[in-house]
Amino acid sequence: MLTIIIVFITTFVGTLFSSMAGGGSSVLILPIFLSLGLSFPQASVIMKVGGVFGAPPAAYNYLKNRSIDWKFLLLFTGIGLFGAYLGVLAITEINERLLKVFVGILILLVVAYISFQKELGLKEKLTISIKHRIAAYPFALLLGFYESILGSANGILFAIVSMKTRGFDFIDALGHYYIIAFFWTLFAAVLLFKYGIHDIPLMVSGIVGSIAGNYIGSAFAKGKGNKFIKTMFAIVGMVLGLKLMFNL
Repeated sequence: MLTIIIVFITTFVGTLFSSMAGGGSSVLILPIFLSLGLSFPQASVIMKVGGVFGAPPAAYNYLKNRSIDWKFLLLFTGIGLFGAYLGVLAITEINERLLKVFVGILILLVVAYISFQKELGLKEKLTISIKHRIAAYPFALLLGFYESILGSANGILFAIVSMKTRGFDFIDALGHYYIIAFFWTLFAAVLLFKYGIHDIPLMVSGIVGSIAGNYIGSAFAKGKGNKFIKTMFAIVGMVLGLKLMFNL
């Protein structure tokens, strides 16, 4: 029973803050799950299933009263599913430490870029050229792969891609990301189930925590606006980048 309660609290707190800044919950959640004696695949399936149920309320809050680029969503999601499949296959084989260092460095570079681009993401700029729009899709494979394995701060990485190639602001980017993440995490969770990796009581606890955390966090961030979200991007991104790099 204590483990179930810890899973709920950890998932709630992790998704509460990550939903304001495009991810990062797994960096907080994963070490705690592992400390409970769960294997990496077991911890992964709890987080993935929680993400399946937590993503829709976050997407709803961010995209309420906004237009949705369905063509972009379908193409990006479909391409990313191939990456998600490869990620599931790699979960038990990949060198997690090297992956964390690489992603940590990448996130810190993204944070630095965001900080220097003062107007980036604060307003929609939908007059992006076709060439720039097409340039978004190669990233789908990489982000889908990463989503299945760790996924921490994947929303931050997606936001940069979508803002530069689609002209989204932060609110648009996070809303579209959570729709895409729903399908990617659902696909990964189904594959993990297929391999017999599941724990129903802990998964239910994670689902409840994820729904509550994502809904409250996204509603608060949407109300505060793009400047608040950009600040959260920088703060959360810096913490995550350093944590991943130095295994803190």
